[in-house]
Amino acid sequence: MNSCYSSNKIMEEIKYRIKDKFKNQENFGKELGASRKTVSRILNHGTDIATFFKICKMLGINGISIDWYSFFVTFLRIK
Repeated sequence: MNSCYSSNKIMEEIKYRIKDKFKNQENFGKELGASRKTVSRILNHGTDIATFFKICKMLGINGISIDWYSFFVTFLRIK
């Protein structure tokens, strides 16, 4: 992936890969060390940057360009 991703596109990609690789949020949560509820909260309300990169690494998302302003405002909830 060498495209520039907005935060919405990144979240779409993360959700797609969770479903493809782990089948559901509960299975992904077990691998992440979190409950399904926590995974859902992360996917819908954002998280810290370390957790975001951990999730990307687990899902094989690397080498992407990110629209960082959009990412910080939407995913990390920083304005």
